[in-house]
Amino acid sequence: MTPVSRLPISARLALLSAASLSALLALVGIVVYQQLGAGLRAGIDQQLADLAGSLPPRLAEDGFPEEADDDEFDQLELSDRLIQLVDQRGQLIAASDDADSPRPLLERADLDQARDGDAVLRTVPESADEDDPLRVLAVPYGDEGLVAVLAAELDEVQDAQRALVAVYGPVALLGVAVAGLLGYVIARRGLAPVRRMTDEAEDIGGSDLSRRLSAPGRLDEVGRLARTLNGMLTRLDAAIGRERAFTADASHELRTPLAILRAEIELARDRAHDLSIQSALDTALEEAARLSGLVDDLLVLARADSGDLEDHRPVDLDELVDVVIARFTTLASRRGVRLESTGVAVVRGDFSGLERALANLVDNALRHTPGGASSPSKCARSVRRERSSP
Repeated sequence: MTPVSRLPISARLALLSAASLSALLALVGIVVYQQLGAGLRAGIDQQLADLAGSLPPRLAEDGFPEEADDDEFDQLELSDRLIQLVDQRGQLIAASDDADSPRPLLERADLDQARDGDAVLRTVPESADEDDPLRVLAVPYGDEGLVAVLAAELDEVQDAQRALVAVYGPVALLGVAVAGLLGYVIARRGLAPVRRMTDEAEDIGGSDLSRRLSAPGRLDEVGRLARTLNGMLTRLDAAIGRERAFTADASHELRTPLAILRAEIELARDRAHDLSIQSALDTALEEAARLSGLVDDLLVLARADSGDLEDHRPVDLDELVDVVIARFTTLASRRGVRLESTGVAVVRGDFSGLERALANLVDNALRHTPGGASSPSKCARSVRRERSSP
């Protein structure tokens, strides 16, 4: 996974909004930058065209005076303009005082095109050693095949574009930062219902599926998601409820047949005289008891899932021990073990759960106690240690 994909959705949305606005502002800046340059260059082109139309006809003979003391030259405003006159051979025959180039500013092909009557506009470097661009206009001059080349510096265009970048750049960066912050805030607010549903879903446990997620009032994407999840919880609750009901019903239904089965096995064992048959019936009786324990476990699980366990009912352990001893008296007598009980205590708990715990203790004691032994208080003390501590 990339580092960006590990960010929260709100942060990724903020980055996406900032990146989108950055691309948009960059595109707008490029268009405005180019349009500004094109507009300013168009103004310069118009000024060059006006200057070309006002050139006096005697420049070829008299050239450009050192001082513009003539009203005709005063109107040319040559302070920031360059003017060249080029003959048919492409030779420079006259130039304004500001023209420091020893050769024409345009190539021979451009000069020939202008000589044919087409105005030629080009942007060329001022000289071979300088990169400052010039805007150059070439037009025919007079009837002798001369070409007038007029040039103007583009410093004001470059200065305007630099000023645009100096102002537009920081403003665009500030706009991107604000857009990212607003995108993060909006994403956080938009995802607040999702975070709330996430917290609620974490609190919903498997034992209680009756709770539902709080769905927003409007039926938008988040609202439909909440309703879909609530529908899923409803179906899960119904399915788990049917499973719990089946487990509880099956456990209740199996307890009676298993009790009858154990009684029949005990009766058959008492009437059997073959030792091998008695041993086999003892094994079957043990397996039936284990199966009864498994059914009791299922019943306890079903009651726990449904919340029906009674954890705070007073239970007389003395009575409980008597019930358990009565259940194991026959099995203990066959193994030559005598079960005895002593007074214990009254605790708060679940009667069925305590009975199962005590029955397991007695069953383990019978399995590991040698024949002929007696333990009058061991089992009771074990029960007291196990169940009185809570």
